[in-house]
Amino acid sequence: MPIPHASPHPGPTAADPAGDGFVHRCDLTGTEAEQALDLAHQCLKEYGRVDDPRFLAEVGVLAHGLPRRARLALHAAGPDSDRAATVISGAQVDSEALGPTPAGWQAADTPSSLPYAFLLMLFSALLGDAITWRTQQEGRMVGDVVPTEGMEHSLISASSHSELSWHTEDAFSPYRADWVGLLCLRNADLTPTTLAVPDLGAAPEGVVDVLRRRRFFVVPDNAHDGVPSAGAGPADVADALTDVTLARRTPPPVALISGPPEASVVRVDRDFTSVAPGDAEAARALDWLIAHLDANLRDLPLAPGDIAFIDNRNAVHGRRPFHPRYNGTDRWLKRVNIVRDLRRTRPGRASARSRTIG
Repeated sequence: MPIPHASPHPGPTAADPAGDGFVHRCDLTGTEAEQALDLAHQCLKEYGRVDDPRFLAEVGVLAHGLPRRARLALHAAGPDSDRAATVISGAQVDSEALGPTPAGWQAADTPSSLPYAFLLMLFSALLGDAITWRTQQEGRMVGDVVPTEGMEHSLISASSHSELSWHTEDAFSPYRADWVGLLCLRNADLTPTTLAVPDLGAAPEGVVDVLRRRRFFVVPDNAHDGVPSAGAGPADVADALTDVTLARRTPPPVALISGPPEASVVRVDRDFTSVAPGDAEAARALDWLIAHLDANLRDLPLAPGDIAFIDNRNAVHGRRPFHPRYNGTDRWLKRVNIVRDLRRTRPGRASARSRTIG
């Protein structure tokens, strides 16, 4: 079995310096924000749910009703292999109408939050197609990130007191997202999301060559232990759970770095990546990558109305620890996974029309 890899978390770091290209921003004007939210409300009225097949088929066209500056900003993000994230700021969020932060994701798909789910899907469509996992949050197309009582020290996004370790989203899977979209609905303490992009030019001689070899093991995190969606048949449920179980018990060896040197792709999870017993060279390479990313984490605080699109190929992401109040005012994000090329994920989906992995 692979050897689990763990080391102490780094301390706090300075916020992302402005103007170095690490994070690109587009600040919506009041008129632009109103235009975007009006479009989301129109979509809610027409389609009702973000997983309506008609909406999924048409959202790529509907998204061209969004403000032009935002469309240009996200269009530029597609081929950029240097930036960690693009943030669209200034979207309108009515905190009073939204209601209290739910106690867990199970209660977070509220009628009052649906316009924001549509808003996130519309902006996401400028980058690609949304996908979901049958084994996460009942297969919901747009998920929710909220602190959950009893999970303060868990290794998933429902945690709070413990830092959420940096990771490539769903690093274990070849069908992982190209971008992770996060729409901030509430974040009174501005608890930061963390980001890091590896500088492979800083690696000791030979380390990158090792990281490019299939000598590492990445397993699914515990967020995939959820019950699959209620609409899934018994065979679908069995297949989805079996795939995740197999990936956890007998993960295939993978490389942590791929692609050309000038546009490398990273694939790693701080808590769920390991090496084979006795492979000291791979262990040293993984140790370097962990220490390097720890030392280069940057903070990205998201305020209500910020929509961050994290490049899951260039960057790893996590979250700083915080202390939830559990009184309806805690941090609440909407989340979606986006792929540039939907056909790449076809072997993991039941049909060409499906957007669900597993």
